[in-house]
Amino acid sequence: MNKKLIRLISLALAALMVFSLCSCSTSPVEEETTTEIPYASESPEGKAEIVERFNKLMADTKNATDYEEMKYWLDQSARGCECENAYVKAAFKTVADKMTNESFGLSTADEENPSTPKDCFPVMGSDDAGALSLADVRSALISDNKGDSHYTIILKINPETNPEQEDSVYGKLYKISKDEDILANFDSVKDFVTAEEYSATYGIGTIKMVVDKKTDHVTKLELSRSVAIETEITGQGTLASVGTVPMSFEYNSTANYEIIWPVEEAPAA
Repeated sequence: MNKKLIRLISLALAALMVFSLCSCSTSPVEEETTTEIPYASESPEGKAEIVERFNKLMADTKNATDYEEMKYWLDQSARGCECENAYVKAAFKTVADKMTNESFGLSTADEENPSTPKDCFPVMGSDDAGALSLADVRSALISDNKGDSHYTIILKINPETNPEQEDSVYGKLYKISKDEDILANFDSVKDFVTAEEYSATYGIGTIKMVVDKKTDHVTKLELSRSVAIETEITGQGTLASVGTVPMSFEYNSTANYEIIWPVEEAPAA
């Protein structure tokens, strides 16, 4: 085979390859389609409708009887201690880790310690669910991908200083311990330090509620808060030389709620 013929064949093959590549690149691309899952109730729009939907879902969940299980657990931490006494500051992390790492949870399926929605869902210990007003809420939005089976309500709660157990924004949803209960935590170390009072400034709280579109069932709820604590502690016994010193730190917690509902069976074909 002579060189000219080889060149012609090579050119023909090259042209064929270019043509085939062009053909591939010009083939129509099928767009992926996502089936939109309809809401059981009309999707809320605007702050007022979202808050109203949130309050209704809270009440419906607390009064529900057809769930399989409700769970509650608390994630918490304390950090950022500021104190002029180096010993107190150094000891804070050890004490805080011990106190905040203690596991705590409830479940309606726990046979040894049975609980009810009254115990497991906000407001804990009450027959009523916490209802928020528009004034309580800084912002409200819906996070939703049309192909997902769930949507998420996200609320930002206004800050408060020293909120009360009941008559406050945080008291309506978050489990806020009374002052005497919080100060009672110092009883375990009263031979070393004591505290008489404290101030708690709550930052902007975040609420996330995950809702099943088809059933309007709440499946998850997260209540997150960040609290700046200021107090004075007084050394006792072997720590009497510490005297009375101011101390501040940041406390963070997320109350988690999970509700498991029966799975709906698909209708027979």
